[in-house]
Amino acid sequence: MDKGYAATIASDIMQMLETTKASGIEMNSGFQNDAFKSETFMFGYIFYPREILMNVPNLPQSVRKKIKKSNILGTVDVEGKKVGIHLVCSLPVPFDEISSAEQIIEGINEKELMDFKEQIAKILHKDLAGNIEEKKKKN
Repeated sequence: MDKGYAATIASDIMQMLETTKASGIEMNSGFQNDAFKSETFMFGYIFYPREILMNVPNLPQSVRKKIKKSNILGTVDVEGKKVGIHLVCSLPVPFDEISSAEQIIEGINEKELMDFKEQIAKILHKDLAGNIEEKKKKN
């Protein structure tokens, strides 16, 4: 696993948890955070407790096996459509009891995190390449 990337994501997630807790939102019922938005794509996180995820129809058995008390899914949207959902982290405690980035790192699902990272990288590369090509055409 890319330990530096995992530490960065864990730190970002911890910040989202702290911000949500400070805002008074009932965290353990689940919530969402849009981490990055542009005109054509968005990357974010969905924080779902086990009860909600287990009721999602057609959820693959391989994902169901990884679900714990608190689950953090990385989401990727392109042109308003969900194109990726990755179970980035699963923890055995409620969201309001998560107290450190280290705790989040322990719950990271390595393959899912790397798939999330790769999907984001491909979209950003495509966007950057498209913007460069567009500028060349204008010149």
